[in-house]
Amino acid sequence: MNYIRSISIITVLGFWGICLMAISAMGQEERRTGMALREEMVALEEAFETIIDAVIFSNMELIKPAVVRFHKARGRVEKAISSGPRIILPKNHDKFKEFIELDFKFREDFEALEKAAGKGQKKVVKDQTHKLLDGCVVFHERFRK
Repeated sequence: MNYIRSISIITVLGFWGICLMAISAMGQEERRTGMALREEMVALEEAFETIIDAVIFSNMELIKPAVVRFHKARGRVEKAISSGPRIILPKNHDKFKEFIELDFKFREDFEALEKAAGKGQKKVVKDQTHKLLDGCVVFHERFRK
């Protein structure tokens, strides 16, 4: 279980670093999108730490309150993206469409995890957590420097 936690923390911190690099390349208006991304990554890191604890301790009730901040931050990211500038990817910017598709898939999988947690389905939550963390690794391999 410490392996999953370590991978999730490394993954989230890696993506956070990508966001910081992207922020440095943006103009002032675009920085708002970057700040929203940074806030989302910090919130996601916190949520994953609690989700992993929930899996380890078989306490699915920990998950719902842990993802509130992530959802608020996610809403700001979606608003920032839809209202103007696009995200500048550090690597493979020409595959921005794939970036959006993977992000959408991540959100679907995250929602599935939340639903399973709400129903107390421990195995499904564990499997979804693993799937999400694997997705993070793929995402970072494709789009970070």
